[in-house]
Amino acid sequence: MAIYSAPAGIDDAARRPEAAEAIRAGWDAKVRAFIAEARKSDLFFDQLADLSGVADPPAVGVPWNGFPQLLMNWFAAQPGDAELSANKWAERTITTSRLFEYYRKAADGSFEPIPVTYRRQDEYCEWHVDRTPQGKAVRMCFTCEPPEYWEFLASNGEAGRGLVLELYQELLKRPLQWEDISWPHDVYENSEAGLVLAYRKGDYNPRNEWNTSKGAVHLTHWANSLAAEVQLAADGTFYWPQPPGSVDPQRLICCAGYGGVNRSSDPKIGAGVYGFARQGLSVALADPIGLYMSPPNLDVRNPHGEPLAEALNVVRASADGTRILRIEVSVPDGAGFTLEDCTLNGESLRYGGQIARRVTMKLFAVAKKIPGKNPTPIDRCRYTCCPFPGNPQFTGIFRSDGMACADRPDAQWANILRDVGDIGADAGGPGAFDADPAPTGRAARGKRIAGRSIVDW
Repeated sequence: MAIYSAPAGIDDAARRPEAAEAIRAGWDAKVRAFIAEARKSDLFFDQLADLSGVADPPAVGVPWNGFPQLLMNWFAAQPGDAELSANKWAERTITTSRLFEYYRKAADGSFEPIPVTYRRQDEYCEWHVDRTPQGKAVRMCFTCEPPEYWEFLASNGEAGRGLVLELYQELLKRPLQWEDISWPHDVYENSEAGLVLAYRKGDYNPRNEWNTSKGAVHLTHWANSLAAEVQLAADGTFYWPQPPGSVDPQRLICCAGYGGVNRSSDPKIGAGVYGFARQGLSVALADPIGLYMSPPNLDVRNPHGEPLAEALNVVRASADGTRILRIEVSVPDGAGFTLEDCTLNGESLRYGGQIARRVTMKLFAVAKKIPGKNPTPIDRCRYTCCPFPGNPQFTGIFRSDGMACADRPDAQWANILRDVGDIGADAGGPGAFDADPAPTGRAARGKRIAGRSIVDW
């Protein structure tokens, strides 16, 4: 029986022959569980479990841009250079003590919150820039690897931990030890049953400093997960009430409420899948399931204006190069200059965001007509959108409860401003909004990883 491949079809398990079969089977089971959990529509199906006999057509890519649209929307109405401001803030991580609701047990038996760091790059494309002590950029690393895959690998005993550490050492080019990327204590998370053990001391920490403030191996943002991708695709196959004609991604997501309206990814993923479902086509995510970068076209030139083709290095990708998980942009060893001495399309290359804007992200779907499968109609829009006061390009999404936009309380907006609330002091933002609010209901749309579970709120 066919099994789901690892992201991009990269067989990392082959590095550990003694555990390879178990790792491959375990990942297949995890992917199928994501699909089964998300499968609420008659038109969403599991590609490798399909018994319809209808042949699969070639997979179709659903594209979006890799730079955080949320930041572009936020700075659109602020004074100054919106693009420069967005580039700067995209590289500043966020440390929160409440968002993930992680706790450790103190010496006196009480529980204290654990600060957790993540990147504010929410388009399934995240990056880290290595800089000199003087702040000059020398290497930019971009990743779209799903966090669930790395947590899964690490859960496979000593073989899995050794594999994760080996990959970290290779990708970051540093002699790291397991203690550098694991939890130094037991970690508890908040749940309906109270505080429950989420990680044991020594378990892999997906938001360790070498994957957040000091490097980038896989995705860290609370909304960037493989489970979220699967759920978005599944939600897009419902027959939402939309006017005839071409699908408007923003209008659709404001009706369905299945993701973040200020993102590029969620509206376009939903609209892309909905476009198939609207034709009565069944949709599956194509094996290997993942979020991918397309081969970027970058015009990087050295200080003499000469093309620097060796600046771009595709590090992890499918065999045919169409599904990229990791790229790096750097100057050659011993070059005597930094990236900031180079140009990208005629501009000094200072921020990873300049490259992210030129990265096209994709998921790959299979759409076909399966006899007996019909759209699941939705009778009305469940959500509505409101412009943020003073910035109509920044939008909030709320339940359709009849409340006027002007009456939306600060608490609801605080959830939506989670990744930009701390910008207020520097860039004319709201200031009064808490940048680290506790979760309240489902006002903030998206999926976050809480320990080993996926929570929608």
